[in-house]
Amino acid sequence: MSVRDVQAVITASGYARHGRPYGGSSFCACTCPKVACGAVASGSERDDCPEHRLNPVQLWHWSAECPQVLAAARTAVGRGLAVFPLPIGGRVPVRGWQRQATLLPELLPELLAGRGVGIGCRASHVVALDLDVHGDDDGPGVLAALADRLGKEVPETFTVATPSGGRHLYFRAPMGCTIGSVSGGRTALGPGIDVRGPGRRSGGYLVGPGSIVGGLPYSIVRDVPVAPLPDWIADRLQNAPR
Repeated sequence: MSVRDVQAVITASGYARHGRPYGGSSFCACTCPKVACGAVASGSERDDCPEHRLNPVQLWHWSAECPQVLAAARTAVGRGLAVFPLPIGGRVPVRGWQRQATLLPELLPELLAGRGVGIGCRASHVVALDLDVHGDDDGPGVLAALADRLGKEVPETFTVATPSGGRHLYFRAPMGCTIGSVSGGRTALGPGIDVRGPGRRSGGYLVGPGSIVGGLPYSIVRDVPVAPLPDWIADRLQNAPR
């Protein structure tokens, strides 16, 4: 299948527009730099885009080789984060995703054609904190309060904003780190903070920047080097009861 055969990719994946169900011919197979995949083109954007201008009823942007997805994935790889493909609009990878994780940017166009982006923690040698803001959870506030109580600081590091308003903070794990993945507010860091780590075997993963789930993006909000995992975080997670 050609990665440029948009209709075939849509049919095969069961998804379109990065997470919005396909319901007809209301998508635009273009690579508009002004319109994110999964977004609606406004009037001015339709005027600027040849594909939208030729067929104004095609309001939705979708591309099997989305430049925004590839740009975000390349940025992540450039920061030492190993990328693997996720189903379009999905959060759950296919079996064997660990073997697909790569740090080679030249593999990304084919690997991610018609796909979302995942980040493998073991292949990346990172521990990531998923700071939730669902309901009563305030992960960012909980982490800041813990740091303040310990007289520490949360270092600036590569950060991704989630569709719900949360944050993914990536930290470089020390050699031999076996911190695993814990969800559901059961981590030693406090409620609203999930952990994804290299673990002892396959390791955890996160939905990566460039992915769009439910029509909303995972976006890089702090493009800086991945900071070393602070000792005060590592100690609490490594010594937590299992």
